[in-house]
Amino acid sequence: MSNEGKQVRVHYVGTLDDGTKFDSSRDRGEPLEFVCMAGMMIPGFDAAVRDMEVGQTVTIRLEPADAYGERNDDMVRTFEISQLPGSENLVQGQRIMLAGPYGQPIPALVSEKTDQRVTLDLNHEMAGKALTFEIELLEAVDADDHHCYGGHGHGCCHGEGGHHHEDGECCHGDGEGCCHKDEE
Repeated sequence: MSNEGKQVRVHYVGTLDDGTKFDSSRDRGEPLEFVCMAGMMIPGFDAAVRDMEVGQTVTIRLEPADAYGERNDDMVRTFEISQLPGSENLVQGQRIMLAGPYGQPIPALVSEKTDQRVTLDLNHEMAGKALTFEIELLEAVDADDHHCYGGHGHGCCHGEGGHHHEDGECCHGDGEGCCHKDEE
């Protein structure tokens, strides 16, 4: 039985090949929700959940192509400090958010900084890395029967401030609707 197109809830723990844990829904105490195979998740994670049964736990190892892709040297760009107002205050190793042409957030790493130039790495921080996930499928329901359809590329009610209300609706704490991260 396939979970494709279903609203699923999972707990997961993500680790690198050296055993370092990089993410865990269990540590947050909140399962991740998303529509399976709707493009909300990295391809290998989606594919694993598609064939799982509720209550099942699997461990998968994803090569970069099935996760966040390979590192792309073209995504590392150097700018003159004068081109980026405020960049004189950046520090090497700092993670920052840039705004894309339509206002979408673009995470970047300050990989080098001199008095005249700043180099930003726009690759996803997990690009080029093999990832291992332990995934437990908690629930799978028809998406039409569920009130929450995700958002922000993270899946439903996951990440910055999203949560369910008594009526089953989900707000993402994004300033639209009833709540914000600091108003609950």
